[in-house]
Amino acid sequence: MNTTHPAENPLKKEDIMKMMKRTLSILLTIVVGIVLLTSCGQSGSSQPAVSAGGASAGDTQSASDKGEPTKVVFAMQTFNVVPPTETIQTVADEVNRYIRETYPEVNIELEWVLYGPGDYTKKINLMMQSGDQLDIFIPSNIATSLSTNQLAPITEALETYGQDLTAIIKEYCGDDVFETVTQNGEIMAVPANKNMGLAAALTYDRDMLADVGFKDEDITDLDSLEPIFEKLREKYPDVYPFVSTDVANKNLPYYFYAKEQIDSIGNDFGVVFGDSGKVVNLFETEEYRALCEQMKMWYDKGFMPQDMATSTMRGTEYMNAGRGFCTYASYGVREDYTDFGKMQSNSTGRNIGAKKIGDPYLTTDFASAVLGIPSTSKAVNEAIQFLNIAYTDEYVYNTLLWGLEGRDYVKVTEDTVDYPEGLTADTVPYCAFMTMGEWGTESYMWGLEDGKTEEEKQANRDYALTVNKTIPKSPYYGFRFDGSDVKNEITALTNVFEQYAYPLMCGSVDVDSTLEEFNKALYDAGLQTVMDAKQEQLDAWVAQNS
Repeated sequence: MNTTHPAENPLKKEDIMKMMKRTLSILLTIVVGIVLLTSCGQSGSSQPAVSAGGASAGDTQSASDKGEPTKVVFAMQTFNVVPPTETIQTVADEVNRYIRETYPEVNIELEWVLYGPGDYTKKINLMMQSGDQLDIFIPSNIATSLSTNQLAPITEALETYGQDLTAIIKEYCGDDVFETVTQNGEIMAVPANKNMGLAAALTYDRDMLADVGFKDEDITDLDSLEPIFEKLREKYPDVYPFVSTDVANKNLPYYFYAKEQIDSIGNDFGVVFGDSGKVVNLFETEEYRALCEQMKMWYDKGFMPQDMATSTMRGTEYMNAGRGFCTYASYGVREDYTDFGKMQSNSTGRNIGAKKIGDPYLTTDFASAVLGIPSTSKAVNEAIQFLNIAYTDEYVYNTLLWGLEGRDYVKVTEDTVDYPEGLTADTVPYCAFMTMGEWGTESYMWGLEDGKTEEEKQANRDYALTVNKTIPKSPYYGFRFDGSDVKNEITALTNVFEQYAYPLMCGSVDVDSTLEEFNKALYDAGLQTVMDAKQEQLDAWVAQNS
């Protein structure tokens, strides 16, 4: 595969695919030539070709000679219904078959694991603590993962086995994207190759909206929802106007962070507003209190499920069943959000709309939709080999997203799919397309057929290539807090956060008394120590980069 430096020759999608095929052809020609020369008793030399994994052709062996493949365990979080283990295995089997046939020089075997958002982090931590094999995962917070030494350095592995992966990410996201995942000179994670700015958006039932006398354009931000919710409660008493995308409404603060231009610089325990340069306690601010009070009001008026702080039922499940009006999500920045609504409509059979309700604000943390290699992994190189393929081969990526053709999806055009007749995302045996914003090359994803013309689809692809370079960025973009000296405090603070912040975001507790207890518990757990460490490191970074 190509080893040209991305700054010298930026790669396009079609160029990468052509180079993959051409490299494989060259590789096979060389291997055949060596066999013929050997059989004739001749000797000679040739320049080795570069393989998909980054090793030279002179180092490759046939599948029968290489021995057992190295297993790579990839545990992914999915917002779709988690399929049975045996169904997931059929998808992994197809990916492994394809890799064996297309990349014979790569001797790996994928074990693909899917968990729901409600228990993903706990499952991952349990795998690490119990010694179970885990080679690729999504850190819930990369700063915390770094401070607790959960991540393996991967600079050398990327240089050897991930040249194409590195090149395509830099092409889409800019040369500085790896700075957001670098600590002490070492790259510690692989960014998702996607539109990095997460714009706050709502997906909602358009029929219900019209039925209570409102239009799409009436939805502008969170505050605009209250009169709509009031009418919905009157007309549909069994429907919750707002349902959480995940457990405990964890995603909603992303809207708040972007709206207030807050940089969490690694975690929630000490943040910076705008360009102030001052690290403050978010949970003592009037802005955070106002958000909590809004959620409390929604809860008291019955706008949200009363058990949202503990329920594992996803917002999409409520909406699919006609029991929820809208849910919050963060989507990549684009000019037109109607395609997200069409995607949900195709998945659910309901008339779903999508509307942006906030602008993005790019920080190091928001750019950190990443995949990590655990420090416990014995297959770091092989994990990078797999990701090098998955980020640059659209068949591998889309098979893991959509499943098996004919059973889980049908091709409509070269880059669009649909569900088999009579099936939806929730009823096909396998669907994991809602993992696409967490990993891989987003522009390679086959979309659901939405009636767009080729010109419109190309406009979206072109927009994705440029938007990462135009999104408003925090003045501290690229700063990575090193919390290794305060990891005990961060662990204690995380426990406090989960105890108090989730109920506050679900509106199920008294705001005044809970905030008072929350902040006392934070300071008792070492918040000031962490904030002081952040301030010191941030000041040094600003001085160095000013």
